[in-house]
Amino acid sequence: MNYKKISIAALIAMGSSMVFAQDAEIATWAGFRKAAVSFTFDDGPQSDVGVALPMFEKYGYKATFNIVTGWVGGQGMISWDGVKQLASSGHEIASHSDSHPNGQPMPGNEIASSKQTLNSKVQQKYGCITLAYPNCDTPGDSQVLQNYVVGRICNGSWKGGSDIMGKDGPNNWAAVSALMTGNQGTSDFKGNMQKAVQQGGWVAFLTHGFTTGTNGYATYSPTDASTMEGSLQYAQQNDKDIWVAPMGHVAMYIKERKAAKVDVSNSGSSTTVKLTHNIKDNISNYDYPLTLKVKTSLSKAEVTQAGAKLESKIDGGYVYFDAVPNAGDIVIAGEGAGPSPESSSSAEPPQSSSSEAKSSSSTNPWGPKSSSSKGEVDCNANPFDPSCHGMAIAAELQNDFGLSVYRSSDNYIVVGGAQGMSITVFNSLGHQVRTTRGLGAVQKVYTGAKGVYIVKVGGKSFKVKL
Repeated sequence: MNYKKISIAALIAMGSSMVFAQDAEIATWAGFRKAAVSFTFDDGPQSDVGVALPMFEKYGYKATFNIVTGWVGGQGMISWDGVKQLASSGHEIASHSDSHPNGQPMPGNEIASSKQTLNSKVQQKYGCITLAYPNCDTPGDSQVLQNYVVGRICNGSWKGGSDIMGKDGPNNWAAVSALMTGNQGTSDFKGNMQKAVQQGGWVAFLTHGFTTGTNGYATYSPTDASTMEGSLQYAQQNDKDIWVAPMGHVAMYIKERKAAKVDVSNSGSSTTVKLTHNIKDNISNYDYPLTLKVKTSLSKAEVTQAGAKLESKIDGGYVYFDAVPNAGDIVIAGEGAGPSPESSSSAEPPQSSSSEAKSSSSTNPWGPKSSSSKGEVDCNANPFDPSCHGMAIAAELQNDFGLSVYRSSDNYIVVGGAQGMSITVFNSLGHQVRTTRGLGAVQKVYTGAKGVYIVKVGGKSFKVKL
């Protein structure tokens, strides 16, 4: 089966009142998909930004970029601004050593120093939690696992192991497999993803630059960009089966899922779910969201965690949602049973209703006016005028790159790095359609009709197109 099942069989009799505890299931992979896929990029050439970034943005996927800190800014290599641009777009920034020694394992002192350099330059929710070894050799498993959630080798078969990992990950978290791509590796992305689906496992790919674009020092086994794009297109066409996510995020999901405990209880018309684990360490809080389904008799429901509204759906007698371990009680109640603790208007208003709540001038995400070459623009009246957003949002991404707001492959607005911050979504008419709060690493906050939305995270505004 495609999940970890926690069956809580309890019957509580209180006089004539009886409450039956419900079944809960944690998905093996996010969204109850059948396999996980990670794309990783080594060295940090300019093509990471020039070729990979727009390609992955097109399909709503996020990758892991393994940076050689000593090569940043070199000829044909990515700049620190480029690294920050990748991070602000929701991609994982990981270590690939400081020096990338030629033909030798990375020095042991660079295990910690490369991580420290990346954490000082790039703000991420978890910091740097993934290490990819130059030349595929670990400099020491124990030290790696004291600093990282995951350490990545190259093809598992090159080390006598498997290229495709099982649902519980590798036998050694300091030796996670990734298939080399390009002329010295594989171009069969589709076939390997299909194998992962058949096995219910996890496959990762390892890419050094492209046959087009500026690759700098990343000259080993470049990959054809159109072949990779075809693999992303295939993954999107099979999104119900394939979960594409950065390597560090998949690793956290597996570790949390294996350690998680779920308790379900009923009280009147609502259900309370407690999702916990005890694996927090000095590397991470392990608060990546897990996908759950809980049996329900409701036809419509609102799901909240610690008062923050969660995106959910009901199908086949279950309510499905993503929740963060150890982030507070999850309450499932009939839709409209009571106001959300954040805002009574947090539920999506009808698209054609005149009762839609319009943002006031004090909470208007667009601000009053902006100057452009065409003259002064009233951004209240024309909130999607390019002069109201383009430069402002670019500046926010550059100056506050710990936050990321983007469209996922399954057409949700996702917010990353906003723990504890207020999140509000406005549609193209300026109507508020969602209010919630950041709970963990990444969080689905809204899905709806096609169009452009403005997402306020704290005091910052971002534009997302669904």
